[in-house]
Amino acid sequence: MAHTPLKVMAVVAASAMALVGCGAAEEVTGGASDDAAFSFTDITGRDVELDKAPDRVILGEGRSLFATGILNTDNPLDKVVGIGTDLKQNVPDYYKALEKELPSVNEVPEVGGFAKGDVTVEKLVSLDPDLIVLSLDQYDASREAGLTDKMDQAGLKYAVTDFRRKPLENTPKTMDIFGEIFGQEDRAEEFNSDWQKTVDLVEDRAEKVEDKPKTFVWRSAGVSDCCGSWNDSNISQLVNAAGGENIGDKVIPGESGTITPEKVLESDPDMIIATGGDWSEMKDDEGHPVGYAAVGYGIDEKEAKGSIAKLPEKQAGFDKLRAVKEHHLHSMWHQFYDSPFNYLALLQVAEWIDPEAYADMDVAKQWMDAQEKYSPVSGEGTFFSTN
Repeated sequence: MAHTPLKVMAVVAASAMALVGCGAAEEVTGGASDDAAFSFTDITGRDVELDKAPDRVILGEGRSLFATGILNTDNPLDKVVGIGTDLKQNVPDYYKALEKELPSVNEVPEVGGFAKGDVTVEKLVSLDPDLIVLSLDQYDASREAGLTDKMDQAGLKYAVTDFRRKPLENTPKTMDIFGEIFGQEDRAEEFNSDWQKTVDLVEDRAEKVEDKPKTFVWRSAGVSDCCGSWNDSNISQLVNAAGGENIGDKVIPGESGTITPEKVLESDPDMIIATGGDWSEMKDDEGHPVGYAAVGYGIDEKEAKGSIAKLPEKQAGFDKLRAVKEHHLHSMWHQFYDSPFNYLALLQVAEWIDPEAYADMDVAKQWMDAQEKYSPVSGEGTFFSTN
């Protein structure tokens, strides 16, 4: 599944001026510089045009630091003047790890949540950004709320990216966009090459899977009402690409939605993938700690296994499901749904589906290697587990 890199168009008018002095004429020509006009096409097909390469960037989604960290492991905050609140709120394990390595992350102003509707144009303008980077979900929410109209009126420039909705189509395109924005095109190309090798390998081996296991992707298991999931998008798209059959495709009409517990019991899936994280601070409506799959940075294997073993207790009848009884209940770090490292989640799902076909692969090692090469933080933790 090859992709075509974006091309930045640097437009500089080269002119010759006759400078009279001491009877001599000097020809001055313009060359490429940061003052050149700068344009690219975002994930929606919009043409984004700036007067120059951006020096001040707001990351509407804080989790975009996963991408900037790939491009610049020493300083993923380079040129970043504002971030969304989602990183600290939703990914505390990563935030703590990043804070340890880069304490200055605490000094970056938070702008709010575009999808939640608590971002103001006044706040954005106050940060004087050259460009605001939005996720596709944020863009859609902002358009519906009329925020993009206000941003246009204020002269704010923005670009749209996507790791979440269609990861296999849009991850390399989005990394190209980030590479363009931050002047790290070569690094983005290097990452995309590694990403593509793994995706191609999995898609090739998936063609040989004869019996596609019915798979239920249990979104944020235990945290929200049962049972959130996805259609052929997000992590569910990875399931289908790896050789599985995502049961949400026949039930959920849009990108994401719910599957009733009764439907899950009726489907009796061959495999369940529960997404989780470090959600120890989350509480239910009555103020009690929620049950969840503990996976992420700094979480050990014992805690991960113990948490996933308790998940079926949260929903009546789930302990009788074939996937649970046959130890095909898995957990996965939820943030793979919004991360360029989704290719490693794809690889792990493929290994769960057909272990023999991936006997030559060590997913845990590949994760650590990728973190060492492409992340500002250590990859220590547990990101996949099985009951």
